[in-house]
Amino acid sequence: MSSIQPLLILIESAEKARDDAVSQLEGARRAHEAARQQAQSLADWRKEYQQRWSSQFAKSGGMEIMRCYQDFTARLGDAVAEQDKRVAQAAQVMEQCRLQLIERERKVAAVGQLIDRRVLEAAQREQRRDQKATDEQAARAGRGSPLSSSFGGGNKFAPTSY
Repeated sequence: MSSIQPLLILIESAEKARDDAVSQLEGARRAHEAARQQAQSLADWRKEYQQRWSSQFAKSGGMEIMRCYQDFTARLGDAVAEQDKRVAQAAQVMEQCRLQLIERERKVAAVGQLIDRRVLEAAQREQRRDQKATDEQAARAGRGSPLSSSFGGGNKFAPTSY
C-alpha cells in the first residue's frame, strides 16, 4: 500500500483542481448569462426607444430633436455592440473553463485507473504469496506424514530386515 500513497496524494490534488475548475466554469457561466441578459436588455430598450420616437417624429419634430435622437441612437448602438463583444468574450472564457474542466476530469480518471490497477496488482501479489505459502505448507505436511513415508520406504516404524 505504500506504493499507492503518492497516488492518493496525487488524486486528492487532481480532484481539488477539478473542483476548482467546476467553480470557475460556474462563475464563467454566470458572467456569460449576466452579459447576455444585459445585451438583451439594451437591445430591447433601443428597440422600444426607436419605436417611441418614430411615432413622435410622425406627429412633429424639429431638426434639433432629430439630431439628438440620432446621436443618442448611435451611442446606444455603440453600447449594444460593446455589450455584444462582452458576451462573446464571456463565451470564450466559459469555453476555456469547460475545456480545462474536461482536462482535469481526465487527469482524475487516469490517476483513479492507475490506483485501481496498483490495488489489483497488490491483491494479485498477495494472493500469489498466500498460494505459495499454502503450497509450501502442504508440501511440508506431505513429507512429514506417515502415509507418504510408507510409500517412499522411509517409515521408521517399519521393519528394515526380513
